[in-house]
Amino acid sequence: MSRIRKLEEITLNSWPAAYSRLRDGWIMRYAGGYTNRSNSVYPLYDSHESLSHKIEEVRSFYRSRDLPPMFKLTQESKPVFLDKTLEEMGFQEIDRALVMTKTLDSKRLDISDLDIFPTPEERWLDIFFSLNKRARGNKSWAKKLLSMVISKSFFVLLKKEGNDVGCGLAVIEGDHIGLFGIAVLETERRKGYGIQITEKLLELGKKRGARIAYLQVDKPNINAIRLYSRVGFKMEYEYWYRVDK
Repeated sequence: MSRIRKLEEITLNSWPAAYSRLRDGWIMRYAGGYTNRSNSVYPLYDSHESLSHKIEEVRSFYRSRDLPPMFKLTQESKPVFLDKTLEEMGFQEIDRALVMTKTLDSKRLDISDLDIFPTPEERWLDIFFSLNKRARGNKSWAKKLLSMVISKSFFVLLKKEGNDVGCGLAVIEGDHIGLFGIAVLETERRKGYGIQITEKLLELGKKRGARIAYLQVDKPNINAIRLYSRVGFKMEYEYWYRVDK
């Protein structure tokens, strides 16, 4: 199995959808419009039926749910000419992002300034929604998806002088740990708290057997890419979406 496909499968398991349908090598996901990852097609495996017919099925699937038809693509999407075909059919590319990975080291960190929850408690959600505009605009589906994470997960708040200053989420799948939703209050930025949350989530992963960490970051977000690079993350591959608007 290729490295890209393995990581795509891991992210499928780590970040849920309310409904998934496997269709001739493609996985169609739906979650009320909350996050592109949970509301797009993952064309991971070889397919054998008519490509144009399957694309029309995708259009019907999402339009019947009042969402734009969307594909999540990588350089290994199947078939190999899918991206070009979608472009020719009018699907527009949006939201190019990087998957970055890091092999965990043996360094140990103090995590006593973290509050750790196995599920998304209201206190964690309050901080998360205050920092995530997209989640704030679709709270009901965001809560539903976050509560559906079935892999080992950690919802954390970083505390400084008794106050919550940032949040993050880690999900363990096998020997991989995925990092999601890392954010710091605007008034507390430029103090190194983003790096602290990242490194402390990795510490939680090491304590539970994780060897490799991954995260996803928008390609235009240069500041976040620099931050994660400082922690030791390196780019593994790019992905992007094509949406039929």
